[in-house]
Amino acid sequence: MKTWSNRTVLWLFLCIIFIYLVDLFTIMPSVTSGNGNVGLLFLLPALIVFFFFARSFWRILGSIQLKSSTWVLIRFGGITLLLLFCFLEYHFTINLINNLGGAPGNETSRIYRYPWLNQYTNTIFINFYTLGLMVTGVIFIKSFGRKQN
Repeated sequence: MKTWSNRTVLWLFLCIIFIYLVDLFTIMPSVTSGNGNVGLLFLLPALIVFFFFARSFWRILGSIQLKSSTWVLIRFGGITLLLLFCFLEYHFTINLINNLGGAPGNETSRIYRYPWLNQYTNTIFINFYTLGLMVTGVIFIKSFGRKQN
């Protein structure tokens, strides 16, 4: 049974490449940057690629025929992983904000008066945790839409 199409694998590969590019062009908290937000160039395309991967993955999950008891296990695993990725994303964000000296409203912060999306915080929005959140969210939601066998 061929469940992974070439298109889905391509979208996943592109997701990984865009996560790398966003990370590569996001400035480390210890560095002072005056070059603007180059990582922003990759943020919108990354969101588009994430969307197409989610759509393709959704279709694959729709074609899988499993017993209802298996879908219950998948649902339980999906919510467990979803909560884990939420926890990891939360800690990643808190650590980055702490390394920057605080939120944009804090006068001692490196990102003082910047919007939340800036050259230091691009990775909060596009990273492996957000990819994991998206994948497990799709699994969890799709597991409820399955017909019971």
